[in-house]
Amino acid sequence: MTGRAAGRLAVAAALLLAALAAAGAASASPDALRNQHAKQDCRRGAFKDYHLQGAGGDPGPGYRGRVFKLSQDYPDSLPPKEDYPWSAIAFEDGGPVDPEAFLAALLAYGLEGNVAADFYAEDNAVRAWYHMPWMDWNSEIAADWPGTDGREFVHGLTHEFDSNPKTLSSLQGRFVDTWSGAYFNARAGFGIGQVYCDPDDPDPAALNPDPGGFNNFPDGAYIIKLLFTTAEEAQLPTLAGTLVWQGDIFVDRSPRHRNQGPLERFRRAVQPLRLLQIDVAVRDDRSLTGWLFGTFTYDGRRPGKTPWERMVPLGLQWGSNPKVLYRETCPEAGACDPQPLTQQWLDKEALRSLLKPPYTLDHLGYGARLAGPVDNPKAACLGCHQTAGFPQVPIEPEVAALAPVLGLDDRKNPGEFQDFRMSYYRNLVSGTVFSESQLYAADYSLQLSMSLQNFAAQRCAVAEAGPGLCRTLRAWAEARRRFVADILGEGVPGPGGAPLATDR
Repeated sequence: MTGRAAGRLAVAAALLLAALAAAGAASASPDALRNQHAKQDCRRGAFKDYHLQGAGGDPGPGYRGRVFKLSQDYPDSLPPKEDYPWSAIAFEDGGPVDPEAFLAALLAYGLEGNVAADFYAEDNAVRAWYHMPWMDWNSEIAADWPGTDGREFVHGLTHEFDSNPKTLSSLQGRFVDTWSGAYFNARAGFGIGQVYCDPDDPDPAALNPDPGGFNNFPDGAYIIKLLFTTAEEAQLPTLAGTLVWQGDIFVDRSPRHRNQGPLERFRRAVQPLRLLQIDVAVRDDRSLTGWLFGTFTYDGRRPGKTPWERMVPLGLQWGSNPKVLYRETCPEAGACDPQPLTQQWLDKEALRSLLKPPYTLDHLGYGARLAGPVDNPKAACLGCHQTAGFPQVPIEPEVAALAPVLGLDDRKNPGEFQDFRMSYYRNLVSGTVFSESQLYAADYSLQLSMSLQNFAAQRCAVAEAGPGLCRTLRAWAEARRRFVADILGEGVPGPGGAPLATDR
């Protein structure tokens, strides 16, 4: 064989091997591709457990209780799927044929082993659970006072939405706070661990390490979230007999007073919190969006030996019915009918019983879409969570940058500007960005998008180059400035009739 012929044969063999490798990759399962591209030798154990740990936020000398420990030994390989109890329930038109049974199966899975461990992840004897890093320094609500919403040290709860007086019942005469804890199963923990493989330089694009796939959590990823309230039984009688946890929470109960400052108004002390709501969410490829979100509320009037048995299913949502306008569900002020919304299931009996005086525990959000009792009533479960990404964007139209320009007012004109409002109620595909102004999808996980925002706020404020995420963020900011400058300058003649120069 001549040297030239041997060369041609070698090239042909190389091309054949490449083609076979490409064919093998194309036929590989999504799980195999995630593992094939997964980052290895990740550095674990670098994240703080709770707010101001080692910097003034530790338990005082008189504290004798348990201290929260962040579960952050994320798996470097994607764990195989379990035999999930909800998998046997068939789907039709993008949703489960038995949504009530599906929702019950989700709750049972999240409680298994966690109840016995009092939701301390390291004590769960059934399966591994993980937490989201960078929630120790969090500004979800009190943005004017950075970091003050961060995890408390008893159970690792973070401060969430405040409920105005009369929100929960006519007996609620003052603001009450919500504190919550979220727990991710191992398949969800794998995605978190890939993003934070290098704790000093997170990679938001690695939620799915396969660069050719959507940037999403794997099928079977699951989250359960417990939401506790500072409301007492006298304010909300349905809390009778609920689970009571201690938490290092704000002494000043008025968010308006706290947010006026000074920082001393965010002082914390260990105080009781009562379980009011449980949220569950699961990645399921059979869903319209790739996700299903469900919510429960506690009702002490219901039978049951334990608080967990007295959790009432409120609803399950797998789509937002993006073609159903506000006027179709809410034709009259204060009268909304969820009947046209076919991509969710609601427990109608719970809806009626929780709205009988003195209770005002409505679990319907915008246009009668599903929302929990302590959630934002102007929004909905999927509507809020589909905005998750980095950089963060407003989670509802009322606080969007365009809101004052358009004159949005949820009380005066909730049914107007549907072309803009309904952009928040799309059936966004799992792993895609909600907004053109976002660089990366956080796949319906607001905690992931908040954690990345918290990282950037702490690590990217300095002018030096810093982590790669910070460099990307600065380039993004410059691109946005150029975009606005081009809009303002496009079509305006400059000297001699040439285009007006921008700062490009």
